[in-house]
Formats: sequence, structure tokens, C-alpha cells
Amino acid sequence: MASGLMQSYYRWANATEAKVLDWVDPEGGWKAHPMTHYPLADFASVFAICVAYVLFVVFGSALMKQGIPTIKTGSIQFIYNPIQVIVCSYMFMETAIQAYRNADDPVMGNVLYFFYLSKMLDLCNTVFIVVGKKWRQLSFLHVYHHLSVLIIYYIVFRVAQDGDSYASVVLNGFVHTIMYTYYFVSAHTRDIWWKRYLTMIQLIQFVTMNVQGYFMYSRRCPGMPPMIPLIYLVYVQSLFWQRYDT
Repeated sequence: MASGLMQSYYRWANATEAKVLDWVDPEGGWKAHPMTHYPLADFASVFAICVAYVLFVVFGSALMKQGIPTIKTGSIQFIYNPIQVIVCSYMFMETAIQAYRNADDPVMGNVLYFFYLSKMLDLCNTVFIVVGKKWRQLSFLHVYHHLSVLIIYYIVFRVAQDGDSYASVVLNGFVHTIMYTYYFVSAHTRDIWWKRYLTMIQLIQFVTMNVQGYFMYSRRCPGMPPMIPLIYLVYVQSLFWQRYDT
């Protein structure tokens, strides 16, 4: 019975994936994607992870509020944060120097795949929040951001492996390198003089991503399905206004 359910799930997921990617890329370029066989690079995987994430947030939070003692994650985060610094700085630097590499040996597809996987790693932040009972940090914006960015970069990885994807990876990698460095340092010291600049850096990131999204959509660059910059622009705007409202 379990095997039958799995087969039914994969049939549904594959059909849904085709509909979604056809909607985003009507010309069907995604069908020639050379990296569709990569682990977790399919709708069945990303959808299952997203559902598991939401269930963990809902039921995990409920269980922790029923009297389960707070689980300390300091030792895990002592390792996790430096790993994130290494991962994010690699993606930032690898993408930033892409223009100087041999065009016959592009690595952007691999970087985008790595970036997509890193969004799964980011979900650990929510796990730390829930088991640590840090409820003030468990906002709708937090859950929305982690969930939606994973889905969006699954789509970007599948249909938009070109130069227009560089900027967001460079920006995200750079900002997250700084953020995870801050998380690591703040666990060992209270006085961090550059803390006040974090919000400014994130604001610059939002503005830059908005400008990029506008130009990508208005200029209709060849090779980039128009739906991608539209989704990107709407998403960045949604993050900005949710952050502003809170």
C-alpha cells in the first residue's frame, strides 16, 4: 500500500511540476534542462520538504508549548553558523568571479543548484527557534520567507540558469555571510560595533533587488522567461512590505 501511495504521489508531483514549469516557461526550455536528475531537484522533493516544514512549525510549536523543556542548540549552532559562512561566502565569490571564467566551462548551473540546496539548510534556523522556544522570532515573515524562497529558487534553478540570476545570488550570498558571521560572533560577545549596519545592508539589498527585478521585467532579456522577473519582483516587494508593516 505504501508503495502505491508513493507512486500516486510521484505521478501527481510530476504532473504538477510540468504544469508549473510550463506556466513559468511556456517555450518549454526547462524540458532540456541537463541537471533535472540532480538529487532533490524535482517538485516531488521540494513539495514534500515544504509540507514537512509547515507541519513542523505548527505541530512542533504546539508540542514545545505543552511543557517540553527548552532544547539548547548552542553547541550545534557553534558548528552550523561557520558552515553557513563558508557556504554563503563560496556562493558569493564563485558567482562574482563568473565573468572571468572560461565561458566553455560554466559553473553557474552548479552554483544555482548549491544555492537552492542552501535554502534547505536555512530551514534549520526555524528548528533552532522552535526547540529553543524563541517565539518572538517565529513570525509569519520568517516562515513565509524560508518557505517561499526555497520554492522560488527551485523554479529559478529549473528554468533560469543565465546571467540574470547572478545578482541575486551575489547579494544573498554576501548578506548572509555577514549575517551568519554576526550570529556566530554574537554568541560569544555582546558588544558588536557593526551590528547597527546590518539593517542598512539588508535595506540596500532590498532596493538593489527591486531595481534588478524591474529592469529584468521591463527589458525582457533574451533567454529569461518573463514570468521569472515578475515573480521575483512581486516576491521582493512582498518581503519589503511585510518587514515594513512589522
